[in-house]
Amino acid sequence: MEIDTGQCVHCGLCLPACPTYVETGLEAESPRGRVLLLERLEENPELMNDAAAMFLDDCLGCRACEEVCPAHVPTAHMVEEWRAKEAYWPDEVGPEGFAVFRRISGPLSFFFGSARGLAWFQRLVRWSHWPVIGQWVSHLRFVPESARTLSEGLPHRVPKSLSRIRRGNPPAAPTDKAMLFVGCIMDTIYAETNHHTQDLLQLGEVEVVVPQRQRCCGALHKHGGAPEVARRWAQENIMAFEESGASTVVVNAAGCGAMMKEYSNLFEKEDPWYARACRLEEAVVDATAYLASLPLPDGAPQGAEITVHDPCHLAHGQGIRQEPRQLLKRAGYHIQEMPDSDLCCGSAGIYNLTHPAMAQSLQKRKVESVPEGIGQVAAANPGCLMHIQAGLRKQSGTVEAVHPVDLVWEAYHRQGVV
Repeated sequence: MEIDTGQCVHCGLCLPACPTYVETGLEAESPRGRVLLLERLEENPELMNDAAAMFLDDCLGCRACEEVCPAHVPTAHMVEEWRAKEAYWPDEVGPEGFAVFRRISGPLSFFFGSARGLAWFQRLVRWSHWPVIGQWVSHLRFVPESARTLSEGLPHRVPKSLSRIRRGNPPAAPTDKAMLFVGCIMDTIYAETNHHTQDLLQLGEVEVVVPQRQRCCGALHKHGGAPEVARRWAQENIMAFEESGASTVVVNAAGCGAMMKEYSNLFEKEDPWYARACRLEEAVVDATAYLASLPLPDGAPQGAEITVHDPCHLAHGQGIRQEPRQLLKRAGYHIQEMPDSDLCCGSAGIYNLTHPAMAQSLQKRKVESVPEGIGQVAAANPGCLMHIQAGLRKQSGTVEAVHPVDLVWEAYHRQGVV
């Protein structure tokens, strides 16, 4: 996608939707401010300085502005294109976020680029819970200081094996064959959520396949300014889908789903991979939306009230809001809505690592929006889960952030359905 700023008419409808503008009130931290900066820089690249780079790089890529824009200006996508051009400046140039991304992009490629790397990542995260070894892990050279704050949101128990190695029991008469996209953070830290997703799919009479060839979706690198890594991993995932024989790709991480639904943007239209990417895009569906369409049983009423956080790449990126609520209500949960449920929590991929101050401000705003008397916050994205959980533990320690699939599985499990 080329940077085309001409669509923006600077109407300002994007302002109240933008988290960084809501937080700072600065025009330069708004979508139309960023579009104007990009426009000026296209005309005169010599105007670039650290302040301009900081305002552009502060964009969370939450897509909220794109959803409300009457001209459909793809601001977040344009910022990604700008990062791809600028992210590899010399170390002494550019905002701090670029420096952090430069430091962690290599380790991210190693850990998330293969099943072997994921297994090592899972070990390191599990070891981080141990007092002595945890100190060593947190001070590894490639681990940014901001990761230590994020680690406060990790689950108390990290699985010992990747979710992809589990085998389920296929239904006797399946109505569909779905590839479960296991991801990277979901495959490691939230492996049980992948297991629960598979259980619920099979409960809904869907045959589930989990190709070992699949890789990280590539969103973290694409958002950070390294599309070539995302392109390579997209090719692996396209081949995994084609070899799986599945008609559907079920994704339970909002950021991964939004990324995979736009894989064709990684390739030129004359590239043979473009058509193959389009076929995968058509097959991708969010887990909560897909499960909501299946004939799952009605659950008994659950005792505690819950609330729902709408991940940016689910609500704004994919237009999915009601399906998670429908699924939770069918399982027996009563939902008390939180204000601004679709305002970004500050996680935004690795934004909480590269922009910790803004991420912490947005986290505080999100946690303070949780209604009183709520026991659990449902969030269908691993980054949101970890980031919100870290904020909840700082505030009270009693409220838990939980994936809606886990909540539904737990409700059915208590009734002996799964």
